[in-house]
Amino acid sequence: MDIEFPQCLLPKGITLPQDSPQLRANLTACLPSLIIEEVAAESGQRVVYFGRFEDQLIPEDILIEEERDFLHGWEKWGRVVIKVVGDASADALARLEAETEILSELRPANFPYHRYSNLFTENPVTDERLPERLYVSIEEFVLSSTLAKDMRKYEKNSTSVVNLCLGIANALLPLWMHQRRFVHRDIKPENILIRPSGEIVVIDLGIVRETGSAGLTSDGWGKSPLTLDYAAPEQIANNKDAICFKTDFFAIGVLMYRLISGRHPFRTDERMDSFEMATAVELVDPPTLDSLGMANSQVSEMVAWLICKDPWKRPRTPKIFIDKLNELNN
Repeated sequence: MDIEFPQCLLPKGITLPQDSPQLRANLTACLPSLIIEEVAAESGQRVVYFGRFEDQLIPEDILIEEERDFLHGWEKWGRVVIKVVGDASADALARLEAETEILSELRPANFPYHRYSNLFTENPVTDERLPERLYVSIEEFVLSSTLAKDMRKYEKNSTSVVNLCLGIANALLPLWMHQRRFVHRDIKPENILIRPSGEIVVIDLGIVRETGSAGLTSDGWGKSPLTLDYAAPEQIANNKDAICFKTDFFAIGVLMYRLISGRHPFRTDERMDSFEMATAVELVDPPTLDSLGMANSQVSEMVAWLICKDPWKRPRTPKIFIDKLNELNN
């Protein structure tokens, strides 16, 4: 069971957004040619929809001066992913804008292609003020399946797991090697897409962190956005000075352990609460994969290396990490 950032640890008065008729009405007021097909997710500080555009639905009098091609031709995009936040807080808006900026800048095949984003405060057709401001981001729909749907097929198949995680590492390399040294911070099965060709696509850059930056949260335990089942000790503690690409290494190590063994290295009981889980990640050393009879000593040592408690004990660079995966893959 993957535990999202605990509701009890959210800032006072902040609740997670939900799909609603009002949110849909506000969204389609801003994007009148949009047809919402289904809800993809309600997570973090946004709602995610699948949908498409039909040019014939564009009102004749719609015109935004700075975007004269607004809506026109969007039908050719086909199915898309629409991320929307109603009445976004300053922190939520900053994260969404950062995600949009990174996707627009990177543009590699291993991340969704960014199509459009905007903060709406008024209806673009009527110029009337919206009941709540909306931040909207549109990305390509990636034809794929999520790793979360195929976990069992990797059990005891360490060769396939190493190959998969090599694909994940190579997909993340543009983030890690960017001049701003980005950290994804939310590597988990739901955020790993696998195209029919086998190519890996990483999604949800909503909590990407620039190494060394001040960030948006205050210091201290429980203040960092995360998915607890894949969070490294330094992420749980919100030790900003220690969070770097090695934090993503830890998440990949947990993923490898879970895929190969069919069990989570730290969540030994599904009933564990957030505090118990965080304590286990920070203090418990799980049995090695070779001691469980699930993998050979080389793969077992690699996984143990990745899930070391101290970041400085994990692979020193992305190159060393990827070279080791390549070595195991041969």
